[in-house]
Amino acid sequence: MDAQQVSRLTARWIEQLPGEGSTVLSGLGVRPLLAILAQLAVGPARDELVEAAGGPYDGLLQTPELRMALGLWTRPEIPLQPGVDRFLPPEVRGTLTDQATLDAWVVEQTDGLLERMPIQLTPDVLLVLASALALRTKWVLPFNEYPREGQRWLSRSDGDLDSVRVYESAAGPLTVATVVGTGEFDVRLVVGEAGRGRAAVLAAALELSDGGVSGSELLAAEGSAPALEVVESMSPVPSVLLSLPYFEVDAEHDLLEHPEVFGLTSAMDSSQGHFPGLSSEPLAIDQAKQAVMARFSATGFEAAAVTTMAMAAGSAPMPGAKALLVSLVQPFGFIAVHRPTGVPVVAGWVNYS
Repeated sequence: MDAQQVSRLTARWIEQLPGEGSTVLSGLGVRPLLAILAQLAVGPARDELVEAAGGPYDGLLQTPELRMALGLWTRPEIPLQPGVDRFLPPEVRGTLTDQATLDAWVVEQTDGLLERMPIQLTPDVLLVLASALALRTKWVLPFNEYPREGQRWLSRSDGDLDSVRVYESAAGPLTVATVVGTGEFDVRLVVGEAGRGRAAVLAAALELSDGGVSGSELLAAEGSAPALEVVESMSPVPSVLLSLPYFEVDAEHDLLEHPEVFGLTSAMDSSQGHFPGLSSEPLAIDQAKQAVMARFSATGFEAAAVTTMAMAAGSAPMPGAKALLVSLVQPFGFIAVHRPTGVPVVAGWVNYS
């Protein structure tokens, strides 16, 4: 799984979303569908899908904490081409009968984090292709939870100063606090300068690589950055004091509101078929949606996404050692990342203002 391809798709999508409210999305959930369809399409639809996917289908990212799955359902009268088996073997295929069958698959594949397939199953829908992912990870260092201004607030003291880094980016300085999971996944909490919007901050964060100024360097220089300052600490050793609200964000996205991002513009043209590698019946994209959720708690992080495409015909300061205080009061971004590969699983924005 290519991290850059997923990051680029995720960033392009984020840049198209209107407003500054809380949201979450998963480019990782979309990309396998685009890559598979690109290899089954012809003409302009194929070219656009290849460009959006950024490369051929290369399987699903699977770890003990992250489960991904594909599903394909067709009406009985829709024949499938033999080449479909390369991507969607018989064990992941079914007959398209009713909404309840699709919803049951979602519940099973996301461990109940999501409960419905985000499409409208009309008589015109002949085929449904879907991906699902579910991520559950626990923190190496849990948070303490307490009430603050009517919200559930989380805080902890971490002796790893370099869990915080400050980067210069196209969106200006970014403070990135990495919350490490017990397995292969971390969550990066990202804050930009006041007034920097959701799209700019998250798009810049998705492009970050190694580098930046480490927390230990910041503490030695008593530097400051967005949401970060040097304070007196209760801990006898230098530390990072991280505080943020508990958050749970869910969203449903219509991918056809921005078809150019996903290479679906030509594939929506119902005057002709675009996927002869999928079926001898002429098929066009009729619906494309994603339902997604993310939950950041004192003990860990959970996220799930279901992407589907339907086709139709055609703390208080006290004396002590110095500490870096990172307090996420202003709007901030989050990106759940597969540590070994850098693949972003979900990205989102939290705004309680």
